[in-house]
Amino acid sequence: MTTFIYAGLFRLIMVTSFALERLGLTSIEAKVYIALLKIGSTTSGPLVKKTELHRATVYDVLKRLMEKGLVNFIVKEKTKYFQATAPSHLLDIVLKEKEDLEKKEEELRKAVKELEQIQELSKNKEVAQIFQGIRAVKTVYNDTLNADEILIFGSGGKFKEKVGAAFFKKYIEVRMRKKVQVRHLVSDRARGTEFDYAYYKNKLGQSKFYPAEYENPTSMLIYGDKVATIIWIETPIAFVIESKEAADAQRNHFEMVWNIAKK
Repeated sequence: MTTFIYAGLFRLIMVTSFALERLGLTSIEAKVYIALLKIGSTTSGPLVKKTELHRATVYDVLKRLMEKGLVNFIVKEKTKYFQATAPSHLLDIVLKEKEDLEKKEEELRKAVKELEQIQELSKNKEVAQIFQGIRAVKTVYNDTLNADEILIFGSGGKFKEKVGAAFFKKYIEVRMRKKVQVRHLVSDRARGTEFDYAYYKNKLGQSKFYPAEYENPTSMLIYGDKVATIIWIETPIAFVIESKEAADAQRNHFEMVWNIAKK
């Protein structure tokens, strides 16, 4: 019977020790606190013997437990007697942590709002870049593949001519794989050409045509919040503006021309 009682007590202590560790106590702090509950008001000597810890360790742990409000002491005849505070004080620790957590949550919510405002401001920020040379222009075209749809105005075949057939073919393949839609307003001169086929015949692209006399050595690409204007001179130059307002305005202009252009 005695063995059964001791076994039950041991299990109870183990479960309690685990619960204390979950409250933030170290295993040694939990051990000293439980030992102090069992002994009652005592000097450090019996506590050292009970816990089988070094005297300096016990004093250090007692100091930490006092800081947490779980231990106090009285002085009798110039000797300190330590005692555990009421176990119900553990609930105060949980409530304090809950209060701190609620404050952190409130602060975090405020911080999230401020961060969202910063993000919104960055969306409205306008950026302009200049790209010069074939390689730079290729960079612009590769960037268009990050959009869901590309609206292209002009070029009259200059794109393939300048960047080369290999890059042109690779660009079309990647665009198809990424399922990026294209609508292209192009000169009548492109009818029936490979350039026409690449955009008009496949299911991810459509072309419409404007009279050849309105051709010019530039093209405009509208994608996402960006507008790229490319001048197809000997060394091509691209001007890229990142602005939602500018992109929306050019997109509206494109739609107007698209609706009256020939198929």
